[in-house]
Amino acid sequence: IVVCGDQSAGKSSVLEAISGMSFPTKDNLCTRFATELVLRRDATQGTKISIIPGTGRSPDEKNRLAQFYLEVDSKNPDLVDVIQKAKETMGISDTKVFSNDTLRVELSGPNQPHLTMVDLPGLFRAGNKDQSVQDAIMVREMVSGYMKRPRSIILAVVSAKNDFALQEVTELARELDPKGIRTLGL
Repeated sequence: IVVCGDQSAGKSSVLEAISGMSFPTKDNLCTRFATELVLRRDATQGTKISIIPGTGRSPDEKNRLAQFYLEVDSKNPDLVDVIQKAKETMGISDTKVFSNDTLRVELSGPNQPHLTMVDLPGLFRAGNKDQSVQDAIMVREMVSGYMKRPRSIILAVVSAKNDFALQEVTELARELDPKGIRTLGL
């Protein structure tokens, strides 16, 4: 399941409702990179957290990101802390606002469903003091990369504050899933 929308769409609420886990929320720029939450049924309970380096990373950076390791309570993982530590490791700051690295959180246990959810940064078109036009292009490429996968179910989360037809996620969903077979609007 790919959860995507505009920046004001409230994607965290959707993720929490599906997964039962808390995701960090802020008024702006909360999701800065793709976060894959992988749930798998297994006899033993466990957690594995890793960072998959994005394109453009040097071999040294790829090696450094591969060393990312956190221990968390597998019964009640704190994603807020995990995401903050991942931001630091990826080098996200006031000058580097987004990353095409992927945080992967894998949870296994006897009561887990077989489900993978991906939280993506919100789509935007225009730059401002917090995000550039280049950031908008990178985010759109990241979102469309997940949305175009034929096995992806697209949860297009739209904001009630804006007209449905004017939101970029609906345009992208129509482009990448023209028959609407894999898209659910929320």
